[in-house]
Amino acid sequence: MKRIFSKNIHIDHNSIKEFYKKRALDKVSIDIDAPVVLCGDKDKDKIEAWTSFELKNRIPLLHLDSESNVLEVGCGTGRISKYITPKVNSYVGNDYVKEFIDIIKYRSDIVKKDKTFFIHSSIQDLTYYIDKLPIRKKFNRFVISGGVLMYVNDDELEESLGKLIELFDDECILYISEPIALDKRLTLDKFYSENLESEYSAIYRTEEEYLEIFNVFLKKGFELKVSEEFFYEDIKAQKETKQWFFILQRKTK
Repeated sequence: MKRIFSKNIHIDHNSIKEFYKKRALDKVSIDIDAPVVLCGDKDKDKIEAWTSFELKNRIPLLHLDSESNVLEVGCGTGRISKYITPKVNSYVGNDYVKEFIDIIKYRSDIVKKDKTFFIHSSIQDLTYYIDKLPIRKKFNRFVISGGVLMYVNDDELEESLGKLIELFDDECILYISEPIALDKRLTLDKFYSENLESEYSAIYRTEEEYLEIFNVFLKKGFELKVSEEFFYEDIKAQKETKQWFFILQRKTK
């Protein structure tokens, strides 16, 4: 039950999975589309405000259309997925928590086409499962909405992203929203959160650390287009962290 500043330490994968199993039940009782980071608030106005802001101001930067082939990592129970699947050619949603994938598969309000798939997998093992899908085209859109990389240890993160790059088309937009530390790196190691009423583990990296991590993309021809605070008016209002937003893009011309 620690709060650790600056140091790079490993967080436990199993503790994260157990936390999210509990969140799966909480999300249904609070709001099936609640971002996990807001589940502790139990405030539906904030939940609706988050998604409304994202749909109006952020999702349009993906330029989704009928030619889009989308990979969403950390799709959860489908909060953003349901606005993506009707518009695109193909969609693969992934989440580390099986209970979330079970929920999303049974949601009748999410359009599921022949080329819509949902996978229960860690980001570390994702390429193995995607290779088994009947999809031949590479992804030209990649989405993380809310936070995934914060649950992956440093030594695994670059390797995982390096594998995913091989799945991306020559022209591709990466949409990544993650909480970051404002001052110095903050790691929660089985820390009890009163808001979430549970032990919680996560790594809040600084913006500079993420920009360094994204060198794995830059080396493959991507350019950083956006790095800024996610909200224009902060919904979470945390003192040490902010929701951040990155867009990286690769073009052939």
